Amino acid sequence: MKQWTREQIMKGLMELVSEITHLKTSEEFGLKKGGIWTTGAENGWIFKGLPPFNYNLEYGEILVSEGIGDTDPKHKGMKVKELYLCGIHREIYSWLEERGWYPKWYDGGTLFFWKNTGEHKVDTIKEIQNHPDGDPNDISGEILKRLNRDFQMWKLEDEKLKIRLAKGEITLEEFNKNKNFGEKND
Repeated sequence: MKQWTREQIMKGLMELVSEITHLKTSEEFGLKKGGIWTTGAENGWIFKGLPPFNYNLEYGEILVSEGIGDTDPKHKGMKVKELYLCGIHREIYSWLEERGWYPKWYDGGTLFFWKNTGEHKVDTIKEIQNHPDGDPNDISGEILKRLNRDFQMWKLEDEKLKIRLAKGEITLEEFNKNKNFGEKND
């Protein structure tokens, strides 16, 4: 699909989230030209029984069936937070991506949409560098925590093997054989 203009995205968002009342240009907020400015969950807008944009997801652990009475069999056992990606309802996030746009939170109550010009990848790298432990309210935080723990364990095992090699307790061949990060040797 061809990348949509800002005007098309604004019109499309108003059709998608019929209750939306605050869509302004990024220039009106004082930022660079080309973006769209809106607000988060505090506005009270609803999209398919949930706020379309929800930075904090305070009720994210509630089951969808309990929280909004959703009876869709695909959502059985699913938690509310699983319907969101970076605080944006997944359907809206996908809708934006398909049209060449992406969301970016300014703060917990201020959201912008920007045309994806390839800089978004750089922004993602900066986010990871600024928050290396991931989002504690998201699966990324848990994944990074576990990967870091495993890496530290493998690093420690590697150091122990190097010491044993230096002391002559093992040969170079044994060192190389045992140096299978995270894998068990039989």
